Amino acid sequence: MRFITPLIAFVLLASVGAAPTERRGDIVARGGPTHSSGHGGNAGNGGNGGFSSGHGNGGNGGSGGNGGSTSGHGNGGNGGGGGSGGNTSGHGNGGNGGGGGSGGNSHSSGNGGSGGHGGSGGNTSGSGNGGSGGHGGNGGSTVGSGNGGGAGNGGSGGNSHGSGNGGSGGGGGNGGNTSGSGNGGHGGSGGSGGNTSGSGNGGAGGHGGNGGSTSSHGNGGNAGNGGNGGSTNGSGNGGAGGAGGNGGNSGSGHH
Repeated sequence: MRFITPLIAFVLLASVGAAPTERRGDIVARGGPTHSSGHGGNAGNGGNGGFSSGHGNGGNGGSGGNGGSTSGHGNGGNGGGGGSGGNTSGHGNGGNGGGGGSGGNSHSSGNGGSGGHGGSGGNTSGSGNGGSGGHGGNGGSTVGSGNGGGAGNGGSGGNSHGSGNGGSGGGGGNGGNTSGSGNGGHGGSGGSGGNTSGSGNGGAGGHGGNGGSTSSHGNGGNAGNGGNGGSTNGSGNGGAGGAGGNGGNSGSGHH
């Protein structure tokens, strides 16, 4: 009995001493937890891993950016240099975070756009993909089957609310938006791309001029140097803008 009592005491002390080491190890790990079949993301340099509460995996944390979380089948975006990865609550993947720009969020089967240098990636709530963020410009968002436009240098990408694609942003000019089956025009240097709300294409933006708009089957006119592109409300094409002059409007035939 004199030998058994000290032995029991020694075993108890050894087991108590080992427990805090395991707890500290669990606390140090900052990877995202998981509540379903997905895996939580790994922790990065200053960024936490994303959470997973669905079938997808949480994004990995980047250098100062957190990984995106997921509550659906898609994967959360990875965190970038100062930008967090996008979250997803559907089948699509959250966009990856860029240098100062966060990745876009996905709420359906589309993918969120990747974050750029100072610009965030576009969000998606449909089957289309969000546009990627550019240098200071945000990527276009989509709520339909179309894709959001990519952002240019200082210009944001166009948004899409239908099956058409949003125009890409140019150097200081925003890409055109679309709410129908047409494509939004691309933004030029200082000029915005044309918008479309029908099946036509929005005009491309020129140097200092806006691209033409369309609300039907026609094409919006292209803008010239300092001039606006023509608009159309019918099946005709809007006239192209000249050097300092505006393009003509068209409601039926060609300009």
